[in-house]
Amino acid sequence: MDKVSNINKRVRKPKQLRSINTKEKILEVAFSLFCKKGYYNTTTNEIAKQAEVSIGSLYSYYKDKDTILLEILELYNQQFITIKEEVLAQADIFKEDKKVWFRLLIDSFIKAHEASKELIRELNVLYYVNPQVAAILDKQREESRQATLDYIFLHKEDIQVEDIEAAATLAFDFATSIVDRVVFGQNNIDKERIIKTGIDAIYKFLFY
Repeated sequence: MDKVSNINKRVRKPKQLRSINTKEKILEVAFSLFCKKGYYNTTTNEIAKQAEVSIGSLYSYYKDKDTILLEILELYNQQFITIKEEVLAQADIFKEDKKVWFRLLIDSFIKAHEASKELIRELNVLYYVNPQVAAILDKQREESRQATLDYIFLHKEDIQVEDIEAAATLAFDFATSIVDRVVFGQNNIDKERIIKTGIDAIYKFLFY
């Protein structure tokens, strides 16, 4: 049996409630530490200590720190899906006031990014060196882009741009840039001005 098979054999798949709770505690602590200190500055020993488990117990659930990160990213992706679905479900707001709808979308993503700012900074680095991280982040972005695109298509009769798919994709990219500027940028301009002006620009681009 090769080394990888031996490691996978040792990794526990929890079935009992206590084991499930232990694994969830490890993830919760790891996520908190990654957000506060960054992925590279956090060790498995720190995670184990704060989760109040032995290092041996931690390794019985996760073979290494990368495995913990990948599971956190899957949960993080689910969080974004939930946020996205909550905003996209508000069809009435979009019909009544499109600027308000775009504001809800951008504010929701800003809130999610600010809660894990340091982790996201390091994920942007890991994206280029870890193919699994890149795949998860690409999946998250594409799901968000496609969902926003599909939703805008429901109201295509209101859009003045000829190529709706290209226009909606650019609008999504612009909204993402607004979020990145507000959360990660060194802003000499008040964040509220950036958000408001950005939303005005998206609105004019799509509907004028």
